[in-house]
Amino acid sequence: MSCHAPLASPAVAPPAHAPPRRAGTVARAGPTGRTDAPPEVSRRSSFALLAGVAGLASAHPARAVDLSAYAVSARDDLDIAPVDTSDWAQLESGVRFVVERASAGNVERGITDPVSYYVPNPFVEVRYTAYAASTGKAFASSEAARRPYNFQAGVKDEVQDEAGGVPEMFVGEKRRFVVPAELCFKRRVFGQTPPKDDDVLIDVELLALQPY
Repeated sequence: MSCHAPLASPAVAPPAHAPPRRAGTVARAGPTGRTDAPPEVSRRSSFALLAGVAGLASAHPARAVDLSAYAVSARDDLDIAPVDTSDWAQLESGVRFVVERASAGNVERGITDPVSYYVPNPFVEVRYTAYAASTGKAFASSEAARRPYNFQAGVKDEVQDEAGGVPEMFVGEKRRFVVPAELCFKRRVFGQTPPKDDDVLIDVELLALQPY
């Protein structure tokens, strides 16, 4: 009979430098079958990444729109003869308008409603010329700038956002409307100051609409 007691199995101690696992991390098996925490990005690396993104943004700043390019001055080739608007549709506000070319909208993109349907206020692109109604003298035009005019409809208190104007239009539509002088007081027309004490006549073609 043996008097020797059985030997106990040696205890396995945890690794001396094993980092504690933080809450919210998911363990994963490494190539050797060991369970490792996912690698972390250091603060220094994070700051470097953010600085790189900021530098990229500053290298390509947004180009400001030169509104003065749309003002008509020292030229008369855009002027028209005064227009008889007596047979145009008239709203309660006094705005008169006529649709010169109807449109079903941008059917390919599914944008088949007028500008006012899209909320919040959509961005639009137009080709336009604005006149003093009594004389037919042009004072602002996308023709003068040689490029369309882009703006967010209905955000600023401007004449073209009157009912009967751009808000009722469909992409591809052409419309002509007249806004009474009392509705133009201390307001702008596509960023330009209209003639004082005169109705404003505007020819507009809605080229594009970008809903949110």
